[in-house]
Amino acid sequence: MISEKEYRYYQRLHQNRLNLIIHIVGSIMFIAGNVLMLIGLFSFIDISQILMGFSLLFLAIALQAIGHQFEPEQFDGFKGPLDFVKTFYLELIVFFPAFLFSPYFLENWNKR
Repeated sequence: MISEKEYRYYQRLHQNRLNLIIHIVGSIMFIAGNVLMLIGLFSFIDISQILMGFSLLFLAIALQAIGHQFEPEQFDGFKGPLDFVKTFYLELIVFFPAFLFSPYFLENWNKR
């Protein structure tokens, strides 16, 4: 369960409408990339699917970095490689989809 405090923190870092759109697209790409890589691994190591999945992951991460440049409040940064991986998986697979269907998203979306 995501707390109100966590939603409010996430909301502060995701105020810009363009960044919200980029996160919608990026989250879908990130999830699709992971699914493709898993299918590639379990389909007798299909390298083309693994590479396509990895490409989607890379592009999704690059889009997130671009989107956050439009935000008035910046993320503090990652504490290391493991934090980088943990943050992306939690944000794009769990947290952003929950935020997308929350009133916090709508509040930011409707800001002028």
